[in-house]
Amino acid sequence: MNPAPASTNTPPGIANVSPRIDLIDALRGFALFGILLVHCGQWFAAAQLPRQVYEAQGGGVGNGISQTVIGIFFDGKFYTFFSFLFGLSFALMLTRSTDSPGRFYGRFAWRLVVLGGIGLLHHMLWRGDILSIYALVGFALLPFGRLSNRVVLVVGLLLVTNVPTRIQVAYDTYLAPPKPKKPDSDNGDKEVVAYYKVVKEGNLRTLAGFNLAAFGEKMRFQVESGRIYITLGFFLLGLYAGRRQLFQQFSRHKAWFRQRCRFTGFAVLALTAIGVGLLAVFGNTKQPPAWAMTVFNVLYDLQSTCLTLFYITGLSLLWQRPFWQKTVTALASVGKVALSSYVGQSVVGTFLFFGYGLGLIGEIPLWQAALLTFPIFAAQIFLSRLWLKKFRYGPLEWLWRSATYLRVQPLRHTVSE
Repeated sequence: MNPAPASTNTPPGIANVSPRIDLIDALRGFALFGILLVHCGQWFAAAQLPRQVYEAQGGGVGNGISQTVIGIFFDGKFYTFFSFLFGLSFALMLTRSTDSPGRFYGRFAWRLVVLGGIGLLHHMLWRGDILSIYALVGFALLPFGRLSNRVVLVVGLLLVTNVPTRIQVAYDTYLAPPKPKKPDSDNGDKEVVAYYKVVKEGNLRTLAGFNLAAFGEKMRFQVESGRIYITLGFFLLGLYAGRRQLFQQFSRHKAWFRQRCRFTGFAVLALTAIGVGLLAVFGNTKQPPAWAMTVFNVLYDLQSTCLTLFYITGLSLLWQRPFWQKTVTALASVGKVALSSYVGQSVVGTFLFFGYGLGLIGEIPLWQAALLTFPIFAAQIFLSRLWLKKFRYGPLEWLWRSATYLRVQPLRHTVSE
């Protein structure tokens, strides 16, 4: 898998070296497939829906199988996968830059601002957007570019296992003074019904206003659940991998990948078995003991982290085999236009499931919704390959790049390319 030839129109500050690594693009494409599967398997709902909706279309063997597979192997594992690749991209830009450190960091900060603008517009269409989160968390990544690999690795591991949240939860559970019990309120149910009414019946203008008002709620969830720490942690692991040249010089590091793949694979099996055992004991208990919930949440965070790393290392090894080269090429075509593909998934998904389009949310079983992943992603592969025959970047990538450098970048391939 040879990287694409270097462009002769390289912007200032970027060294004229091979700019793409097919393996990284293929990993990015696979991450987009996993993200799409999770979203389709939830009718593209980015928040809780009324219980009656799940009772009508979420029961049965087919839904049970699909939700179990997605819950164990995909849900919560692919925003982390994508986060790792974001940090890796930062490392590649950092190592290739010919600018002074100050100029590079200034440009990257502006790049994050532009990404935040794109993300906010995307959030108005679909409140599950991660681009706006990446833009905010990306500023916390910048100082680590100047720190040692050991610091980056240790802090990254602490964050991907959600240590800050577990410490906070342990303090609130065992050390903090008991809080007065709040009276029962139906505000939560009202919010769930209001969200469902908007996505089921609202037009685009109503949906955009509702989602914009919910941005603060989304960020509170990111902090309270610890996802914001996990995202930064995977940024740091990607930064570490990029600075170690693990993907740029893959053949030299195959043994490293094999060791990590075996370790994380066995860890996933062990952690999953323990978690299933806990569910068997306490799953039907109305109020499980606090220690059991703490252990289960720790196991979930560890299993998600290990499974993400298992996917990254295992697929990297698997795709070196000649048999898989066509798969790598297909996935890499989507990965090369990842930003456009990600937003495009939301455009298609919300049109299929929300009221301003076909309104399939709550109308078809979850397992059937999940199956829509495959034709949508196949279409993305086809359109990405077609687009890249004529153009260097995806449409949103071109916009992001042009806004970053504050000048229009060439979009079409030249004759020499």
